[in-house]
Amino acid sequence: MAISIKGVNTGVIRKSNNFIALALKIKEPRNKESLFFMSVMELRDLLIALESRLHQKHKLDAATRLQYEQARDKVIKKMAENIPEILVDELKNADINRRVNTLELTDNQGENL
Repeated sequence: MAISIKGVNTGVIRKSNNFIALALKIKEPRNKESLFFMSVMELRDLLIALESRLHQKHKLDAATRLQYEQARDKVIKKMAENIPEILVDELKNADINRRVNTLELTDNQGENL
């Protein structure tokens, strides 16, 4: 299931001070909000994928990097205006069916950074 992200917020679910999952609330176009949960292994996969993408940006030539940075700054501004609120009850009553099982990144064209 592909999701376009308009805004994002996170929260941590713990039990006896141990990490259980990361709550990831996403605001999609048309202001639909979805709450997902990532266990430590899926969170690790996400961070590895993001690190890989960040490393690719350092390989860009100056003109392409500037173009990327301008697009990135535009997206950051839009996302900062659309941070969804996470309620404590949403974390306390986490739905196991909203757990992320796999991740797949798309190409980084246009606003798909």
